[in-house]
Amino acid sequence: MDIIRYILFAQVFIAFFVAGGIFFKNLNLRNITLALLIALVGFHILLFLYGSGEIGILYPQFRSWFYYEVAMLFGPLLFIHLQSLTQDKKTLKTIDILHLLPIVIFWIGYGDVLFMDSQIRNQYIMDNFINRTMVWNYLLAFQMLVYAIGSSVLLYLKRSVLSSQRLQYAMFLVVAYLSSAILISYLTHYANGWRDFTLYYLTLTLLIFGIGYLLFKNPDFLKQIRKKYFGSPLSETDMTRIKTKIENAFENDQIFLNSNLSILELGKYLNEKTHHLSQTLSVNMSESFNDYVNRHRIEVAKQYLHDSKYDNYKIEAIALECGFNNKVTFYKAFTKFTNQTPSAFRKQKKQ
Repeated sequence: MDIIRYILFAQVFIAFFVAGGIFFKNLNLRNITLALLIALVGFHILLFLYGSGEIGILYPQFRSWFYYEVAMLFGPLLFIHLQSLTQDKKTLKTIDILHLLPIVIFWIGYGDVLFMDSQIRNQYIMDNFINRTMVWNYLLAFQMLVYAIGSSVLLYLKRSVLSSQRLQYAMFLVVAYLSSAILISYLTHYANGWRDFTLYYLTLTLLIFGIGYLLFKNPDFLKQIRKKYFGSPLSETDMTRIKTKIENAFENDQIFLNSNLSILELGKYLNEKTHHLSQTLSVNMSESFNDYVNRHRIEVAKQYLHDSKYDNYKIEAIALECGFNNKVTFYKAFTKFTNQTPSAFRKQKKQ
């Protein structure tokens, strides 16, 4: 058990390191939610080590504090991160406050225990574990399962908007969280004590290692932490050359009309490494791959919408013609680049 505790303790530092790298890469909602998720996993492991070890007995002032609140944030952060990944969500909305409802319920129902004197609180928890504390363990397990199912449904419905690499990444996140939710639900009912939850925390460490591996493997996600690819030999001349190839493929060959186009497919088409393409787009062209593709698709869509030959085309048909897989993705991209809907843009021609 001591060896496992040392391993878990090491994972805390790894979690904070990975979270810091993601957070300082780029301050957008996608990176912030992922960084917070990983950091809170590390903090949650630290709380477990504190609460289940001798240090928690010697210094009991903070036992039971933050444990449930931190765990109840995993699901909301994962769900919002997936929204930013699949729906290009940029900012939090007022309705997102509802994600904090389980925490508020916990504070209302268990706050009297949390603010007891530490010695009295620890004795009270032991004496009333079944009728007070266990209730919140079940609530936590239920909340995690709800978010696991919700995240799975969201990813399934939006799978077509993701490249193969991003889909692999998102699936890993959902599977890891779903596994953790199922495991903690089982342990909540059958565990004999804190130490039985070690398997749950070891599963959470897989989340840290898995994300770290996928981030370093996928150039779209960790360009900044890698210090521009660890001193990549890609020079300004190389980036200019690759930029020209990309522009030719888009302007002359209109490769963006391929609805299955991904940065991997573009790399094969141009005979260039994907991370070189990603670096060129980010550094030399100041645009992400998805935005670059969608911007070209929208320009074609604008021509169709103002061309009388396509008046009988439905909006969805034009979306498909321009390389989009569905109308929802098309509407979001069109609004992003034109600040109006396709329908409103089409009506301008008739006025």
